[in-house]
Amino acid sequence: MNIITLDKLSKRYRISQLGAKSLREELARLFGRSGNTGADEFFALREVSCEIEQGEAVGFIGPNGSGKSTVLKLLARIIYPTQGKLIVRGSVASLIEVGAGFHPELTGRENIFLYGSIMGMRQADVRAKFDRIVEFAELERFIDTPVKRYSSGMYVRLGFAVAAHINPHVLLVDEVLAVGDAAFQSKCLQRIEELRRNGMTIVFVSHDMTAVERLCQRVFFLQQGRLQAAGDPQAVIGEYYQTVVFQQRAQVSATAVDGRSARVVEILQVRFFDRAGTAVDALATGAPMIARIEYQAHQAVEDAVFELSFYAADDRLHCQFTTALAGERLPLTPGRGVIEIECDELGLTPGVYKLDALVQARGALTAYDWKRRAYVLNVLPGKRVRGLFYAPHQWRARPLAD
Repeated sequence: MNIITLDKLSKRYRISQLGAKSLREELARLFGRSGNTGADEFFALREVSCEIEQGEAVGFIGPNGSGKSTVLKLLARIIYPTQGKLIVRGSVASLIEVGAGFHPELTGRENIFLYGSIMGMRQADVRAKFDRIVEFAELERFIDTPVKRYSSGMYVRLGFAVAAHINPHVLLVDEVLAVGDAAFQSKCLQRIEELRRNGMTIVFVSHDMTAVERLCQRVFFLQQGRLQAAGDPQAVIGEYYQTVVFQQRAQVSATAVDGRSARVVEILQVRFFDRAGTAVDALATGAPMIARIEYQAHQAVEDAVFELSFYAADDRLHCQFTTALAGERLPLTPGRGVIEIECDELGLTPGVYKLDALVQARGALTAYDWKRRAYVLNVLPGKRVRGLFYAPHQWRARPLAD
């Protein structure tokens, strides 16, 4: 049974035209009589159709401004569609904005009962779950403090705890969970998994593709307000990454250093290959990877060191390969050459990674050449991973020692 139906759903906003030249033009704009009626309109969502079954966990993904949060706000009835049909069969609890639905002057205790009443729950039912909500939110000491004094993290903990324990038919969760600390995020994801197993319908929006793949049975990819793909999480996330990587590659190429200064050694390019030797832009988690750093040496170098560093979208360094650990001298003679890195199983989790490539003399404080965030690797879903990396390993049963 479908609990949510979106039928050619569109949401249009009107962008105010600035600097009207006369009172007549301003009145024409206000009453919709401008000759250029479409120039100040923006579709946050355009003719999106999909159905979500009861008890299903689905994710909406896409770049910023793609329409993901618009979908959630429509489902939560915070805004209403311009065109199309939206049907939600059942109660909806949402965690879309920090503190949404809370009265700042009321205490945490009072807001729990207020939110429960809004959701149609009896006070006796809220009272029966009150202790579990407070324990989950970890706010025992502050539950009788007005929420206007709460930090953003405390708001999130209380908001999620309430929404996840009042048992709505549909739970909407936005990127707001990123405000909480890592321990609370993990607890929230475990709670969402528990709710999903118990038959609650969950609509999840996040840029964390690992969490989306972990929680969702189906994924919808939005771009510029339109539905681009829907279906199996791995396939749709892969298509999303493929789109993102091309955009980022164009941006990086436009800003990459292309100068040919009089360096001792220059890095010319970094390319990736699969085990068959085919050049690729994307590899899957757990797949073999070969990276080749092409360079030009203008002078002889007795002992060179090459490094390749992988940075995630949040600019955190996830891993680094360096020839410095090999222990052997790496002399360079004038001319062009290639340094190759081979990895049997790529440990990076799905995502778009920007790379630094560096070459220097062993023990030197400065580099001959350092290309910062100049290359891109798209890592697609492959080995199923929980956490930040995949580590190749084997399990075996062993007899107890005597």
